[in-house]
Amino acid sequence: MRRARLPWSMVVSSKTSRPARSRPMFSPRWHKMRRDAWLHKSRSLLVVFAIATGMIAAGALLDTWALVQRVTASSYLGSHPVSATLRVDTLDPMLLAQVRALPAIAAARSRRTVYANVDVHGTRLTAALFALDEFDTPNIGRLESERGKWPPRDGEIAIEKSALEFSGAALDGAITLQFGKSPARALTVSGIAHDVSLPPGWMDHVVYGFVTPATLGMLGAPSALDEIQIVVRDTTADRDAVRRIAYDAKALIEYDGKHVTAIDVPVPGEHAHAAQMNSLMLTQGAFGLLTLLVCSFLIVNLITAMLTGQTREIGVMKSLGARAGQIAVMYLGFAFLLGLLASAIALPVAMLIARPYAALNASMLNFSIDGYAIPWWAIAVQLAVGCLLPVIAAIFPVRRACRLSVNAALRDSGLAADAGTSYVRRRITIPGIGRPLLLSIGNAFRRRQRLLLTLLVLAAGGAVFLGAGNLRIAVRGSVDPLFSSQHYDVVLRLADAHPAAKIEAAAANVSGVARVEAWASDNVSVAHADGTSGNSFTLVGLPADSAMIAPIMLGGRGLNASDNNALVISRNVLRDEPTLLPGTKVTLLIAGQPIEFSIVGVVDAGPQKIAYMPRAALDALHGGDLSSALVVASKAADAPSQLDLILRLRSELERIGMPVANSQLLSETRRGVEDHLLMVVDFLGLMAWVMIAVGAMGLASTMSLAVLERTREIGVLRAIGARHGAILRMIQIEGLVIALLGWLVSIPLSMPMSALLADAFGRVMFTTPIRWMPDARNVLVWLLMVVVVSLIACTWPSLRATRIPTAKALSYE
Repeated sequence: MRRARLPWSMVVSSKTSRPARSRPMFSPRWHKMRRDAWLHKSRSLLVVFAIATGMIAAGALLDTWALVQRVTASSYLGSHPVSATLRVDTLDPMLLAQVRALPAIAAARSRRTVYANVDVHGTRLTAALFALDEFDTPNIGRLESERGKWPPRDGEIAIEKSALEFSGAALDGAITLQFGKSPARALTVSGIAHDVSLPPGWMDHVVYGFVTPATLGMLGAPSALDEIQIVVRDTTADRDAVRRIAYDAKALIEYDGKHVTAIDVPVPGEHAHAAQMNSLMLTQGAFGLLTLLVCSFLIVNLITAMLTGQTREIGVMKSLGARAGQIAVMYLGFAFLLGLLASAIALPVAMLIARPYAALNASMLNFSIDGYAIPWWAIAVQLAVGCLLPVIAAIFPVRRACRLSVNAALRDSGLAADAGTSYVRRRITIPGIGRPLLLSIGNAFRRRQRLLLTLLVLAAGGAVFLGAGNLRIAVRGSVDPLFSSQHYDVVLRLADAHPAAKIEAAAANVSGVARVEAWASDNVSVAHADGTSGNSFTLVGLPADSAMIAPIMLGGRGLNASDNNALVISRNVLRDEPTLLPGTKVTLLIAGQPIEFSIVGVVDAGPQKIAYMPRAALDALHGGDLSSALVVASKAADAPSQLDLILRLRSELERIGMPVANSQLLSETRRGVEDHLLMVVDFLGLMAWVMIAVGAMGLASTMSLAVLERTREIGVLRAIGARHGAILRMIQIEGLVIALLGWLVSIPLSMPMSALLADAFGRVMFTTPIRWMPDARNVLVWLLMVVVVSLIACTWPSLRATRIPTAKALSYE
């Protein structure tokens, strides 16, 4: 039997009977709290590690986000990113000086972008070459030299550092480039530069390089600069305000007799991959908070069990004059200490994980975190959450226990099972199943509140796991029809436009070609009523009844052979211009001329901003049957054969005077799209594993409490001859029942989880269909996982149960 309780004024550790006044530095209630922590040390440590696990996951994400935000503000915004780019037919230094003199413009520079081909380990890739009038302008799109010489001289190239490894080049080595029909030329890699405004080359599968205009001439490319990039003076200007300033510059340029062919205005202060990164961090942050919420269930379990076992102690303390507030502060203080200990573990581990993870995220934005520290406020937030979360979670059970009357508290039976739960166990009868197994199944339902919380913990982890699996399948399911609707394998872009029939005839004679089509194209923009235009997008002219593409319709209808000025736009064009719904009219600027079109349909074209119209109608607007793109269906399906086909096509087209500017396999395009999308999905899967780990700790905590509550019952079983193996099996079966229930609950819970993930993913990344039913293979994998989790979580409570002496177990209350 337990020894008699000491008076409230003399409550001290169970290890001593000395009065509290022998230890004046601590009040009696804190001695009791220390004793409680020692008596419940295994479960307390389990809760501490569960809180620490949740805090590590959430804290690492917060640290990562805060660090990336600090780097973004310092690196990207500090580089004075370009506010707008105007493409001009001809450009001279005097005109650039006039643009710079406009009051609303803080800086301006001229540039030309040329696309060439580069051979990397036998694979021909696209190289984007940037030629500028000034490389060291600090107040517009600042470029930084990482290694080597800077700026590049004539006949040299500086590789953007994110594309260095991808390009296969090395500092002071050489890289071979070819533009159009011009012979290939080797350029010396004189330096490594860093442009934070560019997406990483390895991610977009593009080799970025910086050259002089004279070097472009050596490659046979146009060397005259044809772009004016500006930075507006008002750093708070939104996109519309920047567009108006760009149109003021356009008016000045055209007043000088030049012609502006296109204006591009990005979202101010937003990196090209910012939407992808924000969606990733936002989704992961949501799951980090969910993990902390799950951890709070474990705290409720622990405090509830502790208070249930000490209800009579609370009654004694109240009878000796303790107020409810004093008792509540004592138990809430215990919860606070648990959170403080968890924070001490989690904070350094979270920072240790956050730095490499932030480096990975920053590399996706082409940033570097070297020299940057995690902001102090992020650490302060984690410390506050870690300490207050256990207190908030413990408030309800502590308040309920402290509101008990002295009489009710003194008559409480402690941890013994009440009559209601015994009734439930007696009522369970399953034919063919013995009494020990029925007892184990019934034990799982003894504490319904604790069972519910444990199921929620397990089911939440399982729902995220199944939801992330569904999202991965949905993403692949979206990419598959997107590319299966494109019935070609190779795209070649010619250096100049040529008659479509001539291009098709030349390509059709190359062996290995199954089908060919020449497509016309142009860069266009929407003319707005206020005189400005939207960002440019690609307008593609398709042959009548094209066999090469059958876009996925999202609304309206497709193109007909009889259509004239009819457009089918992509979903991303509609996102930029929400008024372009099927059935509406729109005015597009083509070569500076306003032309009215009818929107007849919307298609899913993946990440592309593109619109389709009949090629004959586009030829009529251009005044000739000229095309600059060739799509080819190959007879061979393997990549090496298709690469060989590209080489033979280039050779044949260049032989007849139609040089190819660049080419690409459709499979490479698909890989680039999947790399962008599945990276986000994989990170979500990692969060599922964190939640499953917390769920395992929750099950271990529940089983530990269950064994403690049934200490006397275990003593009875051993007294009547039950062996260790039988007791171990009973506890393992009880844990397995709870785990299987969690598995069952997670399946329907994964349906809304899948819908939420697909909807959030589609809003910022890529439209994906909602998969309501989880994949059967993932369900089986999750079943195997919960069985393993159950066995691991029940091992320690099972062994502990067998080590309790029979006499001590029988005397336990």
